[in-house]
Amino acid sequence: MIHAPFKNLSYAVRVLAKNPAFTVTALAILALGIGASTAVFSAVDAVLIHPLPVADQSSLVLVWKRDVLSKNPVAELSIPEFRDWQTQNHVFSGVAALPTTVYGYGYTITGAGEPFQIESARVSAGFFSVLGVRPEIGRVITESEDQPGAPRTVVLSHSLWQVRFNSDPDLIGRQVTMNGLGYTVVGVMPADFDFPTGADVWTPLSTEARLTGNRGAVFLQVIGRLKPGVSLRQARSDIDSVIGNIASQHPETHAENERAVITPLTSYVLGSARPALFLLLGASALLLLIACTNVSGLLLGRALSRKREFAARAALGAGRARLVRQLLTESVLLAGAAGLLGTALAAWLVEICKRVAPSDVPRIADAHVNLQVLGFAALIVLISMVVFGLGPALAASKIDLAEALKDAGLKTSAGAGPRLMRSTLVVAEVAITLVLTVAAVLVALSFRSLQRVDLGFDPSNLLTAEVSVRGSDYAAPARRREWYRQLLLRLESHPEVIAAGMDLVRPLEGRIGWDVPFQAEGQSPEDVPGNPVPNFEIITPHYFRAMGIQLLAGREFTEEDLFDNPPVVIVSRATATRCFGGSDAAIGKRIKLSPSDSDSPWSTIVGVVADARYRALDDPRLNVYVPYTQRNFPGRYVMIRMAPGVPTAGGAALLKDEVASLDGTQAVGAVTTMDAMVGKALGRPRFSMILLLSFASIAAFLATIGVYGIVAYSVAERTREIGIRMALGARYNLVLVMVTTGVLKLALAGVVIGSAIGLLASAFISGMLYDVHPADPRVFISVSVLLILAALGAAYLPARRAASVDPAVALRRV
Repeated sequence: MIHAPFKNLSYAVRVLAKNPAFTVTALAILALGIGASTAVFSAVDAVLIHPLPVADQSSLVLVWKRDVLSKNPVAELSIPEFRDWQTQNHVFSGVAALPTTVYGYGYTITGAGEPFQIESARVSAGFFSVLGVRPEIGRVITESEDQPGAPRTVVLSHSLWQVRFNSDPDLIGRQVTMNGLGYTVVGVMPADFDFPTGADVWTPLSTEARLTGNRGAVFLQVIGRLKPGVSLRQARSDIDSVIGNIASQHPETHAENERAVITPLTSYVLGSARPALFLLLGASALLLLIACTNVSGLLLGRALSRKREFAARAALGAGRARLVRQLLTESVLLAGAAGLLGTALAAWLVEICKRVAPSDVPRIADAHVNLQVLGFAALIVLISMVVFGLGPALAASKIDLAEALKDAGLKTSAGAGPRLMRSTLVVAEVAITLVLTVAAVLVALSFRSLQRVDLGFDPSNLLTAEVSVRGSDYAAPARRREWYRQLLLRLESHPEVIAAGMDLVRPLEGRIGWDVPFQAEGQSPEDVPGNPVPNFEIITPHYFRAMGIQLLAGREFTEEDLFDNPPVVIVSRATATRCFGGSDAAIGKRIKLSPSDSDSPWSTIVGVVADARYRALDDPRLNVYVPYTQRNFPGRYVMIRMAPGVPTAGGAALLKDEVASLDGTQAVGAVTTMDAMVGKALGRPRFSMILLLSFASIAAFLATIGVYGIVAYSVAERTREIGIRMALGARYNLVLVMVTTGVLKLALAGVVIGSAIGLLASAFISGMLYDVHPADPRVFISVSVLLILAALGAAYLPARRAASVDPAVALRRV
């Protein structure tokens, strides 16, 4: 008994070695399923499962507000409001504040080689303690440093310290020059800490007296650690009460319609990567299931062909349990070998996945086949063994000795059990493949819709870069405006440049920007909260020409639109249509742009331009533009329309030269093209589409091969029956129809079951789709027809072979 398992294993090796075609085919199919599932799990493990570099991430949440009437998804806080939250809440053990984005809070570092730009997160004291993180060296920001007039301090990210300061441990306590001012480096964070994403440094929040008492300066969100036992609902109710108290005490904030939005930190950090990766994990699981179903069909056919062998072993005293163990041993051996091959394949697929994945998927670069992933692979192997090995083993080991040992018995077809199992496998393969293919087609159609979105601007030959002039010399708004005006004039003096302009946030930089509610002329103050919140841009003259945004009515801004002149505004076509009925009708009308102050001046509409996508490809907001000459323009991005055929690299060099000639302490950063920006915006949907279509294509191929194998075995098993039918006068076409009709019925059953499952599953991916209905009947019908045709095509060759059998030959085999 001790040596029985080794005997079974030795026998299994010999059996598999004697059937190399079967063994190689089964190994390839199973290894493909295991490899794909393990590779996707590696990405899921790195992005979703592996904990964030914070303490007890489950109790950390991000909190901001929303306006329930205007449906503004993000209403930010001021520093005074944050301080009220600190003292009045009852649900957090600690809270800290930080801006809703790192963009717009950067610095230019000088004195460390060529000037360069960095992004900053301005955080309140306690930010790092709320997160439960410690610096790698030095310390973090203290309460005394988070005060107006306090000495300027900074905490560096590990990457900035490593790349720009050569990992100098003596940097702590020394000063770096940021925006022309000295900041003392007090700490360096660990390499794995990247929150908020993109921050190169962390500086104290409340160092500017003009912000600490201004409830109109809203730019913050809150991170909090929930007290033990506090639910999200309880926290939301508590913060809503705090918001209500503040609204009653400070009616000038117009916060009576605002409510708390509380999001777990993990959901906030992962964003849209979570549903996409779960979808891919589900798709890989379906692919694995199809592979197992395929191998199960192969094993069943092979096991049934060994009935005579099993009958002889049963006659010599082997019980059914012994036969099942032997067949399972072969399955385990096959699964183990496939697991090893699949793991090696997974390591290769992970590298491909990382190359294909967009860079904004958090932590995808950390994906690799580690011990946890290997454990997952081992679990897959175990499940696979049970799924594809047990059924065929039970079916093949059920033997009637008296019947099996007769020659006639060996030539007859298998019993009802094996036939039912084969039919079930065909139905299952078609159903699972339909679910996976429908999901892939829906995501592909959504991607196509995003590609066809009317951007409203022309991304070709358009170079863009960050040029934020910084330093004490440019503290006065007029000084900054003059510097930008000189830069744009210099750029447009070159024949390679058609037009140049600047804006506050360039299109498709991310779901960020200024949200400024508006009141249109003719609306009452009560109507204002129902207006959608538009995207707000501060721009320079020639911006629309640089962007390729069409002017539909009126005029563009000029340098004569000064502070002393009446305020003017340009709106998008959708804004003009919503407020005034059309582009021409909007010219000369007025709107009031104000986040909270109803006494702000009215602005006259002097132009209407085409709608443009700024926040995201799937976010068609209204747009309003104001001239930089009438606003305190902080500057941000320059947009340069290059002449056709001029290399963008030449444009980038030209921009850097002109910036350096104006002021050698200023830097140019984030240089790219708008074509690249559009490509980046399509990155995540493209990533999902490529993987899903790959899985669906492999699944369809495996399903077709599986149906072919099952039908071929069934036809071979019925050779005697078909020979008798043909001897009695059955025609070629009748036999062909008989075989294909059986497959058609099974395929139709699979389509019906798969469609029902697909309709339920499509609801889960509706949030990932753009301009595509998740239950689009055209998709379901098209995929169903293709799978039915594929199943019939797989059945045609075996059916044709059966219909061509010579009755005399078939009957001699009886």
